[in-house]
Amino acid sequence: MPSGFAGQQGRSVCQLLALVVGMVSLVAQTPVVVADEAETAGLKAEIQVLRDRLNKLERQVATTETKGISSMGEKPVPSLELPSGLAGLQMSGYVDVAAAYSFNEPDNGTTTTGRVFDTEASGFTPHAAELVLEKPMTDTMPFGFRTDLFFGDDAEVFHSTGGGTGTDQFDLQQAYVTARAPIGEGLDFKIGKFVTLLGAEVIESPANWNYSRSYMFGFSIPFTHTGMLASYPLGEWGSVTGGVVNGWDAVDDNNKAKSLIGSLTLTPAKDLTLLVNGITGAERSLNNSNKRSVIDLVATYQATEQLAFMANYDYGHESNLTPGTATTITTNGFEGANWQGVALYAKYDVTPMWALASRVEWFDDKDNVRLGLTGPGGGTITDIDYYELTLTSQWKLYDHVLARLEYRHDKADDQVFARHEGLSDYQDTIAAEMIYHF
Repeated sequence: MPSGFAGQQGRSVCQLLALVVGMVSLVAQTPVVVADEAETAGLKAEIQVLRDRLNKLERQVATTETKGISSMGEKPVPSLELPSGLAGLQMSGYVDVAAAYSFNEPDNGTTTTGRVFDTEASGFTPHAAELVLEKPMTDTMPFGFRTDLFFGDDAEVFHSTGGGTGTDQFDLQQAYVTARAPIGEGLDFKIGKFVTLLGAEVIESPANWNYSRSYMFGFSIPFTHTGMLASYPLGEWGSVTGGVVNGWDAVDDNNKAKSLIGSLTLTPAKDLTLLVNGITGAERSLNNSNKRSVIDLVATYQATEQLAFMANYDYGHESNLTPGTATTITTNGFEGANWQGVALYAKYDVTPMWALASRVEWFDDKDNVRLGLTGPGGGTITDIDYYELTLTSQWKLYDHVLARLEYRHDKADDQVFARHEGLSDYQDTIAAEMIYHF
């Protein structure tokens, strides 16, 4: 019940009390011309009853004004009032914890080779605690904002250059302002730090079909950007987005060049979505000429209400790199490094509470510049292909709680995976994950 309503009720009761008091006083002061003792005693009794009722009403009014509730007995209503600039503010987030085990049992006891977030070979990991505050744009307010505060081990993986140290378990994953210009159907702008447009998977685990991330998500594309994007709808066909950013995972640019990024979303059929994404620009420190470029293709198809498919293809190239390293500029005529990969996904909702998902992936790090792994004896290896098969079972325990159990098999055409007493060309892991999202 609004406090104004409670105040109005209180004033009405006070006015009634004043009227009752006046009537009682008038009766008490009016001389009785003809009254015997019985009538006088009866009148006094009635006055006492009115006084008792008056005291009770005064106590009720005081209780109503103190607790902020109405005389109808409704429960108190929180009186938190947001500033006018935060009207329509939305809050969301999640907490993600997991436990994993590698059957390779590497000697270092901690590292699972080639993984993105699930790098612990054995043990528990507090992956993430994320809090999102967002104020979407509206027809009456063509401005908005979003901030993603991220805590946990995962923050160390996608941490941006210039946003703190690489060992920080906190990251301002996103912080941007949105604006809509009244051009055509509306030209939307996003300015600040935001997640990449590329890839079939995302940083937030609840939005993915599997617990572990693909090679392509971890090594083929960036995680975040700092810059500006502009998006325009294409009606039923989809939308187009383009922008200028500092580069890959960089708050502060490491050179004078900027990178161009873009995305084209197409919906040729009701249940089919196609994305064509790309980025190009110089990404190495103090190097403004040698560009790194990636073309990223994503297709999703909702075959039935329960069955969905997804496919992702990446092709990347960076000029003038030495094989086996991602930073050294070569002078020996090496033209550049290439990498590519394909990932196929399927998800089936067995019941509203249980789903099964799978992923098959091939990733060709032809010149070993994305993973930069070493072979037997510590030697540099090139032209290596990676394969992985992932099977995930997911249960919806409650409306906001997910549990996952996952098995993953990795294979390579060289001995690159750490294992007990050396290296192996394969590794197997199992993991269990619990997520609370809101």
